[in-house]
Amino acid sequence: MFHTFKNNGSDKTLVLFHGTGGDENSLIQLAQQAAPHMNHLALRGEVVTFGQRRFSKINHEDEIIDVQDMINRVPGIQRILEVLKFRYNLGEMWAFGFSNGANALTAMLLTGKPMFEKVILFRPMDLEIESHVDLNQLDILIHSGKKDDIIPQKYAYELEERLKKHNANVTHVSYDLDHWMRQNELDDLKAWFKAQ
Repeated sequence: MFHTFKNNGSDKTLVLFHGTGGDENSLIQLAQQAAPHMNHLALRGEVVTFGQRRFSKINHEDEIIDVQDMINRVPGIQRILEVLKFRYNLGEMWAFGFSNGANALTAMLLTGKPMFEKVILFRPMDLEIESHVDLNQLDILIHSGKKDDIIPQKYAYELEERLKKHNANVTHVSYDLDHWMRQNELDDLKAWFKAQ
């Protein structure tokens, strides 16, 4: 899997999962601003459908995600992360996902093995995955937009409830925004990292 790694001399690494149409460079600037004290590992989704890169395929242009395909890809993504963790000595791994990347992380949380100390999900949705996993009080931060016309905010609230049922410690922050981040949201994210 194509990726980029920035070693900032930390014992903690923020693993970045981009949104639809992005790549391994899409979230680097955000990571540098929000968590400059951490190492940054950014992955590139391996699927290109209808001209846009994702972490899972879709079957038609209006579909947000093929959930079963995403679940099938989780073991491969986790194997790659295990290799990169050893190669770069990543230490403690945190994860940040935006949109499609947040959905990839959700699939990993509900169907994969534990890998992350904390998880940040921007503009996620509930994948309605049947799971018996215990998230063991994993700290999860969700950011959703009230005016999001790509992933309506109600799906983020449904995901919040699902994650809590799996014993996660969820903080959900709602913004008067659409699908895209603005400076005030980034400022809040900086403050969140600083508090951690």
